[in-house]
Amino acid sequence: MHFPERRPDQTEERILPLINVVFLLLIFFMIAGSLSVTAPFDVTPPVSQSDGVDEPDAVLILISRENKLALDNEPITEAELLARIDMLLSAEPETQVTLKVDGELSGNQLVHFTQALYGVGVKKLRLLTELGAK
Repeated sequence: MHFPERRPDQTEERILPLINVVFLLLIFFMIAGSLSVTAPFDVTPPVSQSDGVDEPDAVLILISRENKLALDNEPITEAELLARIDMLLSAEPETQVTLKVDGELSGNQLVHFTQALYGVGVKKLRLLTELGAK
């Protein structure tokens, strides 16, 4: 009796590379998605008519409408923040400080805080805004 020779099923061989690629993409997006840094609270900057040039900043301070503070995305009290800024300035006096302030924060609170920053020795201070319609 003569049996026909069976050929191996090649559908498995054709689909394995596709499965490997899908799993690699899944792993990539899981890792890439977890690398984004989020702010500790929501800050909507005020609108500006001019667009400034983005420069790398040494220090970023967030101020919410409730007057909550964060230094480089870490919630902090005003006294601790001023102490850390003072330490940074003693090491590097020309450190640039950038404020990302909520547009709903009162101007008096902003002026009070900027005066406190100038009091500890900040020389370069920037206020981040969103570009509005011209």
